[in-house]
Amino acid sequence: MPLVHSAKALVRVRAGLFALAALVGVESSAQPAAALIYPSDKGGFQYSDPPSVPEVELDLSPIEREVARAASTRCGTALAAEPLDLGKADSFLGNLAGNAAKAAVGQLVGGLLGSPGGGSKKPKMDKDPVKKKYKQKIAHPEGNARLLVGGQLYEDGMVLSARVDKAKGKGTFHTMFLERPDCTRIWPEEYLRYGLWGSFKLSVSVTKTTSSYRNGRLVDRSVDRSNWSKAGTFDFNRGFSIWDQLPGEAQRMVLDADEAYLTQLRNEIGTPAWQELGFAKPVQGLRSAGGLFRVQPSELTPGTIAVVHITSVDEGRYKTIGFPMTFEVGKKGRISFEALNE
Repeated sequence: MPLVHSAKALVRVRAGLFALAALVGVESSAQPAAALIYPSDKGGFQYSDPPSVPEVELDLSPIEREVARAASTRCGTALAAEPLDLGKADSFLGNLAGNAAKAAVGQLVGGLLGSPGGGSKKPKMDKDPVKKKYKQKIAHPEGNARLLVGGQLYEDGMVLSARVDKAKGKGTFHTMFLERPDCTRIWPEEYLRYGLWGSFKLSVSVTKTTSSYRNGRLVDRSVDRSNWSKAGTFDFNRGFSIWDQLPGEAQRMVLDADEAYLTQLRNEIGTPAWQELGFAKPVQGLRSAGGLFRVQPSELTPGTIAVVHITSVDEGRYKTIGFPMTFEVGKKGRISFEALNE
């Protein structure tokens, strides 16, 4: 059935479409709007078929380069701790539960607990090398969460230790990383388990760790797997994209530089810390944890910041709460942290 249009409005729409085609240099074979208008006795209205829209192909690469160039200027700033939206909480947790059910969880969990079937009541914990008196309280600006953070720098590495001092819903650790102003991110070689919330559920662990301490100092550590990254020159054409898609949701275009930066960060994180540490859901579980970074002191260039994200569920969506921090190394390699609020 033909649609009813105002004759003047239809002519304006068609004229606008032809102007757009001319602007982008695209030829259109569509007929003029006047050819589609038929006589009518319905007052000031005319019957017509829906106008065809000219097909236009645009080269988005210049836009993508510009967005990437702008996003690269955000590195080493407090934007690194903006909330990351990871999708609907129900579907997110449902997918994880399904994947865990298909995995050979029993043997892995048995190994974590000391013997098949679980020989102890909780997973084996690591010892935190940073004493509480050398840690600082870092409060989130919105007042909904707080961390207790400290660190220790060694000749060939760094430990960042954090405790969720306050968090609605018993949030746990999603990620820890170091970020330099040149957009290089240094990820933990491994995460360490220090302490749990009141209840927990294990699923899968993919990291086996051997640690050696002498007089409270880390002298040796070996792991089966490592996912840390070395410092290097960052190419802004790598990693920043104007396209994004969350699991189970439609693809969308991202043209805002801040959002493009956060999208790239979310994708680069990959497996979250709580899942890598063997927990089945992003709440409860680990309350105190550490990140071991294989990094030389010389790689911690001026402007390098530390970032910790913990988990949260907000209005039915799984999100994170981030803490951006500056830090400095003091006596005996002790690292002190301060909230970055700019």
